[in-house]
Amino acid sequence: MSKNFPYNTGPLYDGGSPRDLSLATHEFGPHLAETTQRFIYGTRFLTWDGKVYKYSKSSGRCYTGRGNVFNNCIESDADGIDYAVLTADAGIGSTYIKMTNTGTAITEDFLAGGQITLKPTETYTDAHLMFRTIIGNSSAAATSGVCTIYLDSPLEIAMTTSNYAFAMPSPYNDISYTASSAGKSFAGLAATYISASGYNFWTQTYGACWIAPHAERVGAVALKRMVFWREDGSVDAHSQIGTNVTDQLAGVVLDNNDTANGSTVILLQCSI
Repeated sequence: MSKNFPYNTGPLYDGGSPRDLSLATHEFGPHLAETTQRFIYGTRFLTWDGKVYKYSKSSGRCYTGRGNVFNNCIESDADGIDYAVLTADAGIGSTYIKMTNTGTAITEDFLAGGQITLKPTETYTDAHLMFRTIIGNSSAAATSGVCTIYLDSPLEIAMTTSNYAFAMPSPYNDISYTASSAGKSFAGLAATYISASGYNFWTQTYGACWIAPHAERVGAVALKRMVFWREDGSVDAHSQIGTNVTDQLAGVVLDNNDTANGSTVILLQCSI
């Protein structure tokens, strides 16, 4: 298990561009995919022109011209630990906690880069919650295993075995394309096409890009500049929300569309 992040967390900038160490003669920066993990999922890479990429792992194919979604789910403890009691006291200044794994087995450092919510009191809980980024964890057997979770900052409130927490891994460790995303949020665009699960790659989350427009509405209706994700990863106008269109903002059209010529460049706005 890791008491510090087991991989580089960045942030990375141009000049410190991601490297594909498997290639001897050329490199693709963020436009690469490989099975070896080199960064914490969610690590940020910023280019000179403001594009933002987040280090990701695929759980299926990922598209470059349509939005890909976050798949991690707390239901039935499928990917994290849902509201479990601590198995040991954690005093002020502690940088780790121990809690019972109430669901699926968790591998070592699977939660690194994720978030944990700590509930130190049953009274006025919204006022006393503590939030931390997870930097590492021990493995834990399914259902009843004890998981030690290391935190990025010490606790300012003591916790006991009467207190609870819930934890999730980085949302970027489970990204894929789906043609029907009604219950999922969009992460952004894959910087290169991903054909299957198990690849480490970069998701563009902010900056100039092209996204598949739906029908004739995007960049073709006066005064309507914002575009929203459709469930198939394309984008559409605000007026279509609720008709196969989500209320999640994808971005704004950058083109001059006075002549209703449609969009060619969109300012993606998933995450900075």
